[in-house]
Amino acid sequence: MKKFLAPLFLAAWFAVFSSGCGSSNTTTVGLQVELTGIARASDGTTSLSWRVVNPNIVPYLVAQSSHKVQLNGVVVGTANDKEPLAVPAQSRVDRTSLLILAGTSAEHALASAVAAGTASYQVESSILIRLYGDTTDKSTLKATGTLPVTAK
Repeated sequence: MKKFLAPLFLAAWFAVFSSGCGSSNTTTVGLQVELTGIARASDGTTSLSWRVVNPNIVPYLVAQSSHKVQLNGVVVGTANDKEPLAVPAQSRVDRTSLLILAGTSAEHALASAVAAGTASYQVESSILIRLYGDTTDKSTLKATGTLPVTAK
C-alpha cells in the first residue's frame, strides 16, 4: 500500500504546485485600476477618468496602459495611455484619457448612461510596468463598479 501512495502523493503535489505557479503575476499583486467617471463633451469627445490604487509598500512606474470599458454590459470603447504614470507606495493616482467609442451601440449605451447619470462598469486594463532600464512586466487587471456619466 505504501508503494502505491508515494507515487500518488508525488503526482498530486506536482499538479498543485505547477498549477499555482503558472499564471500568477507577483509584480502587480494588489494593484487595482478603477474608473471614476466618464464625461461626454459638446464637441463629441469622451473622456475617461481612472485611477491606479497601489496598496503595496513599493512604488510602480506604469509605462503605458490600455482599458477596455463596458457600461451596463455593452462595450463602449477603449482608452490608450502611453504617458508614464508614477504610482507611489500606498497611494492612488488619478488620470484622464480619451475614450475611443466602439460604434453606434456604444453611442446608444453612452447616451443612456448620460440620461441616467450613472452606470455600472466593467473594465479590463492592460498595464505595462517598468521595472528597471528596459525591463518591463505586463499585467491584466479587471474591475467592476459604478461611476458617474455626464455630458458637458
